Amino acid sequence: MGFDLKLAIFKPALKFAMERSGHGAALGFKLTRVGRGEVEMTFPYKEEVIGNPITGVVHGGVIVSLLDTCCGCAAITVLERRAITPTMDLRLDYMHPAEPNKPIYVSAKVYRNTTNVIFCRGSAWQEDEDNPIAHCVATFMKVDAEGMRFSDILRRRLNRLFNSNKKSSAEKLEEAK
Repeated sequence: MGFDLKLAIFKPALKFAMERSGHGAALGFKLTRVGRGEVEMTFPYKEEVIGNPITGVVHGGVIVSLLDTCCGCAAITVLERRAITPTMDLRLDYMHPAEPNKPIYVSAKVYRNTTNVIFCRGSAWQEDEDNPIAHCVATFMKVDAEGMRFSDILRRRLNRLFNSNKKSSAEKLEEAK
């Protein structure tokens, strides 16, 4: 397959949106590969997400989030028109706990793309891709978003960022209540 200009332009925007905002920024994962219908991520071990303080094992919810996000990103890459892709269903099988102090690698691939639904498979592993921590199948709904523009989203995020910095500590505390 030849050069895909649309995907080449889209990659940095997807990377920015996933790594620098929301739970992607909080978790600290990195998109390491973005192709049409395929995405790979890396999650560095972080003590903040330990599920069992005795063993140091990463919380299972983090694994779910990584797989859902990776599959969702893969789903976005096959869209032909502006849309969003909320998760309809996610089925996950845990094979074994993640080992402490090691990064987690995640990959996802679209295996079917219909008019309204995108079907994905994902896997999370550490040292050996053939020995996954967990694997999943997921479906994503295509919801048209023709009025949505990246520039509008970026402008809202910047306004929120700058406006939140102008508020006093008391105002921020009051908003959190």
